[in-house]
Amino acid sequence: MTSLSADFAERDATPTAASTRRARFLHGAGPSLDRAYRLAGLLLGNAHEAEDAVQDALVVAWQRFDDLRDWDRFGAWFDRILVNGCRDRLRRRGTVRFIPMDPSFDPVGADPFHDLIERDALLQGLTSLTPDERIVIVLRYWADLPLEGISERLGWPLGSVKSRLHRALGRLRAGIDDEREEAGR
Repeated sequence: MTSLSADFAERDATPTAASTRRARFLHGAGPSLDRAYRLAGLLLGNAHEAEDAVQDALVVAWQRFDDLRDWDRFGAWFDRILVNGCRDRLRRRGTVRFIPMDPSFDPVGADPFHDLIERDALLQGLTSLTPDERIVIVLRYWADLPLEGISERLGWPLGSVKSRLHRALGRLRAGIDDEREEAGR
């Protein structure tokens, strides 16, 4: 009898595969959530949509966690899931019509990303970019990733990253020049 209870006690003391998986996932995801939220907020320009995008990315990451081969690369892997989700949301904006609400109605409080984008001309220029151009700009200049890192995270050829970055920078410059001309009039 005592050896049977000792076996159960030993089995309860050893971590199960599910608890090990959960601990590894939390170890990888936990430290990057604030950064992921800021990244999604800059890409989407909306706090509520950023929260939804991060939550959706966490669900996808949890479902695909067993596919991750190199656990040290969790951050890059999760960024790729998040950016792809944000890209999908940005593309859907072109097909979904949003009904504008009365600006005086704000049930939760001010949206920090909306206010930030409204104040800063450069960030406001992000709204004129295509989703892919916006993603490359934010990953390059906000997340401070090298071009190779962006290519790896997005699964794009390096040349595609370079051309989208070049095109996006040109469009941002043109927008800022137009604003300066209007202000000078």
